[in-house]
Amino acid sequence: MLDFRIATFLKLCETKSYTKTAKMLNITQPSVTQHIKYLQKKYQCKLFIYEGKTLSLTAEGEYLRSQAEAMTKMSAKVISDLQRMNDSKKALRFGCPSEIGEAVVTRIIAELMELDYVSDLSICVKNTSELLTMLENGQLDVILADENYQNNQFASVPMANVTYGVYAQPEYAKKYDKPVLKDFIQERLLVREQGASDREILEYYLAQNSMLANEFYDVMTASTAVSLQELAIAGVGILFAYASSVKDAVAQNHLQELIISDFSAKRSLVFLYCKENKNQEEFSEFFEDFTNLWNETFE
Repeated sequence: MLDFRIATFLKLCETKSYTKTAKMLNITQPSVTQHIKYLQKKYQCKLFIYEGKTLSLTAEGEYLRSQAEAMTKMSAKVISDLQRMNDSKKALRFGCPSEIGEAVVTRIIAELMELDYVSDLSICVKNTSELLTMLENGQLDVILADENYQNNQFASVPMANVTYGVYAQPEYAKKYDKPVLKDFIQERLLVREQGASDREILEYYLAQNSMLANEFYDVMTASTAVSLQELAIAGVGILFAYASSVKDAVAQNHLQELIISDFSAKRSLVFLYCKENKNQEEFSEFFEDFTNLWNETFE
């Protein structure tokens, strides 16, 4: 829907390099130059200037970037909506943060697929920040999220409460007698990347205890919850996680929750969807069935 040269403009805003932009878009550098010249002629203003050797946006360029980003999101949403309107099947696209419990959610989705009220149910597993962007762009209908992500942009429906705790190999529990949170500073901390809800919640709770992640003996980051869980099982370090994420590992005695006298956290999970979504009434049965199956899992 948008002029293809707008994509070139936005990529140049990001890279600040004609060479890098051409490489990333798989076009020639002269083509990038021509696209920008075309837009500058069309809008009758200069979009970029060089400050020394650094390419910078003009005030007009900054304005065009903000509007172009908004138009790009709207274009993606329109295309998605039109595709769905043209689809005769009743569909629901569901997003699950990997940090909340991919295995548990996948099993619930498998059971829901046997029900007749939805003929095309798909699941997307990414971190929370990525899912929020997809929800905003109309690429998803509903996502599961921590209560921390409720805002005026999205409608929310409560789902369930879940424990957020500290987990490690069972041997770790034997090392400490009535520990407090600061006792574990001597251990290696296993954490997710920025953007995952469990990373943000960890930093929040550490701050509540006047602590920072970088105070630990060592900090190891991984991009997936599964990777961190396997590292914890291998005895590499301790892991702060949702109980739903480590349920199977705890049941198999691969991991154990470390009972800490000054740390106990309960989190509320919610369904989020865009307020303007016209299919929101169709979600109610999904919300109810999913919640019931979740509660049965954690009885």
